[in-house]
Amino acid sequence: GFDGLTYFVYSTLLDAEIGGAEEVSRRIKQAFLLFPNWQKSENSQRELRQKVTFAVLAASDNLDQVTALVDRLFTLLEKVDRV
Repeated sequence: GFDGLTYFVYSTLLDAEIGGAEEVSRRIKQAFLLFPNWQKSENSQRELRQKVTFAVLAASDNLDQVTALVDRLFTLLEKVDRV
C-alpha cells in the first residue's frame, strides 16, 4: 500500500518515465522520514533534496531530467503542505 506522499512521488516518477518508479519512490519516502522538518530547515531541505536526487539518479542517468523532476517534486510538495 502507498501513502499519499509515496503515491504522489510514484506517479510523478511514472509520468517522467523513470524506471523502477516503485523502488525509487520508496527510497524517497525513506529520505523524507529522515528529515521531517525539511520545510523549516534549509540544511534539512538541502540534504533531503540531495538524497532524493541520488535516489532518482540510480534509475536515470539523465542529470538534467532528474534535477528538473526533483525541482518539480519539491515545488508541488511545498504547495500541498501549505493547503
